Amino acid sequence: MVMLDLPCAEWRDGDLDSLRRQLDWSTEGILLDVEHNGFWYEGWGTRLLDDAAALDAARRHMAAAPLVPVYAHRYLPAGRGGFGHPVLSMWQTDIICYGLNLVDYMHQEFDAARGAVDENWSPQPTVRF
Repeated sequence: MVMLDLPCAEWRDGDLDSLRRQLDWSTEGILLDVEHNGFWYEGWGTRLLDDAAALDAARRHMAAAPLVPVYAHRYLPAGRGGFGHPVLSMWQTDIICYGLNLVDYMHQEFDAARGAVDENWSPQPTVRF
């Protein structure tokens, strides 16, 4: 995987190739783990024995759970309601919540005055898998 060349998705006037790389980056990272590290989400059913078929199946599952790039490798789940999704930090299959929603994420990531995170903070991803 190659690190993104833009820290923030340029939706209006950005380079289309760069935006496509950002859109594909999270899926490519998960597919890398499927292919090389034996990753398989149990909710996808039994892993197919043929590696190419397993990659195709994983790609289809990922397409059913679109993610919107926010900043670098931070993504918002798309397609399930209009708001309130947690922001996910995705590095291949190392996925953690970085904010309860977009506003909370902005505070978590960029507000140095925010201070310590509440120990009861436990956002849950809203992606299907």
